[in-house]
Amino acid sequence: MSLNNNRYSTPPRLDESKFGVLSLPRYVWMKVKLMVIPLVIAREILLSPFVARSKNRPLKRIIGDSAFRFLADHFPEPELQQVLGTSVGVYSTWARKENLPITIEELEDGGRLMWIGPKRTEKMLLYCHGGAYIFAVQIFTISFWRFIQLQLEKRGLKVGIAIISYSLVPVSQFPTPLWQTSRALQHLLSVEKVKPSNLVLVGDSAGGNLVSQVLSSMLHPLFDPPIIPNGTRLRGAYMMSPWISLTGVYTGQDSTNNQLLPSFTENNHCDVVGRDALLSWGKTVLEGAPNPTTTDYPYLEPINAPYDWFQGLPDVAERVFVSTGGAECLRDSDRLFFEKIKPFHGEAEFFEQEGGVHNDPFFDFQVADGPLGGKRQSLTPKILEWVWKCFEEK
Repeated sequence: MSLNNNRYSTPPRLDESKFGVLSLPRYVWMKVKLMVIPLVIAREILLSPFVARSKNRPLKRIIGDSAFRFLADHFPEPELQQVLGTSVGVYSTWARKENLPITIEELEDGGRLMWIGPKRTEKMLLYCHGGAYIFAVQIFTISFWRFIQLQLEKRGLKVGIAIISYSLVPVSQFPTPLWQTSRALQHLLSVEKVKPSNLVLVGDSAGGNLVSQVLSSMLHPLFDPPIIPNGTRLRGAYMMSPWISLTGVYTGQDSTNNQLLPSFTENNHCDVVGRDALLSWGKTVLEGAPNPTTTDYPYLEPINAPYDWFQGLPDVAERVFVSTGGAECLRDSDRLFFEKIKPFHGEAEFFEQEGGVHNDPFFDFQVADGPLGGKRQSLTPKILEWVWKCFEEK
């Protein structure tokens, strides 16, 4: 992509042949490591009464969380791409399992819209999936949003939900996901005739970073000409456990500071995604960006953007919600991110789930058909209520 006057003006270049490339020995080693997972789970179950990360979690969550953490800790990026699959493949498998239509729309410049349940455009969510910009959407995250959709239907509110399937690293690099998500919004607004006041943008982890990028680009256009029409004001934006600092460092007033935020160390052994994995994936994404320390920096690393970066945010998003977990590595960066937003948006909301790990509500759906643990899962009802109010309080 070419950069003119600090704006990108040409479509992204994609090379699908780079996805999940492994030599035969590495492929065999990956298969061997997968065989170890049952032993990892058994060990965690035995230790669970004695370790803080597991003692207060349901057995199903101990099983699911320990398996996911093992994958994140011990599988390099190409191996994880092989294990976790492609977004189209994962979505298609999920839809067949749920006996729902497979509805995929090819968009300009390589993005895709994948619809959860029936395609509805009167009121809708556009979901930006997580995965460090490297990994595909996962079945349990789709199941979570299907649960929200069905719960809203029980209240008489029919909402369409579409997933934006964007190109992953190393197929392409920043700002490709932002470009493709902007194209998706442009398509929904201009072709599907979705009213901005009936459209809510949601995302988790890297998808939360992507939601922040969309809001940033609406305030500070990165593309020439802008893809999202000027004057667009979305109904809302929700970011779950947003991966809002790829470096784990908050410089504040000291540009020479390179100390990790405390939660990266404090919660390293509690979270489902550890410090080393987050920092390694962040390095991969930043190294692939064309201008990671200048033009691209405030979009990728918004906690270190200028103080007034989000001034005017109410003009592009009527409601904003940020959530994090008290036991996740990203906790401190998410708190700082909200502190950067709050002075400029009176309707911005923040919720920190006590004892919650990264994307905590999703991991219930990795091992069950709904939320687990009663009062322990306090975030899922918050999300449901927030989405409900987006469409009902108008």
